[in-house]
Amino acid sequence: MVKARVVLPLLLLVGACGAPPVAARSGDLTLVPTVSAPVCPESGVEVSALESEAASGLRVLTLKMVNCGTEPYTVTGYPDVRLLDADGRELDVRVLAGAASAEISSVESFTAEPQEVVLQPGGHATSALLWRNTYDDVSEPPQVGVKIDIAPVAGAPRQTFTPRLPPNGEPSRVDAPAVTLDLGSTGRIGVAPWRAQ
Repeated sequence: MVKARVVLPLLLLVGACGAPPVAARSGDLTLVPTVSAPVCPESGVEVSALESEAASGLRVLTLKMVNCGTEPYTVTGYPDVRLLDADGRELDVRVLAGAASAEISSVESFTAEPQEVVLQPGGHATSALLWRNTYDDVSEPPQVGVKIDIAPVAGAPRQTFTPRLPPNGEPSRVDAPAVTLDLGSTGRIGVAPWRAQ
């Protein structure tokens, strides 16, 4: 008889583990567990990596800016970009915006004139970074950007992120593989203007 008393509570406990959560009621108020939403940066927009291309030493990393705020966000020009190494130190890199990026390679989307972009809440725009992976100065170690410190435009609030690109075009995830900006000894990156999507 003692065994039956022990087994019954165990069965109830095991059965409850597999059951979906049930909202508790307190008077007329239904209490439902909540999941906290991601925090929107001070700027009202969030920047992340979207996709990457590489060919013959030329690299392109597309950036995506999403309006995560509640008001329209207007931007004209180029993101203000700094690259950080694995220790969080800023790399000594020349940033070549727009037509100046032709010093690296002539890519039409980089040399196009900036246009005003108005992002409604939930809307997004893209920009891109361009560089070459060339290492021809063995007197210094190659430069590798591990994080991107960025403002939508110069003077706007900054944010720092690790570029991550999930396989097969899936949405960005915090556990997706990280992408490094392997500049070698070139010391320069090109930046494209923001474009509405």
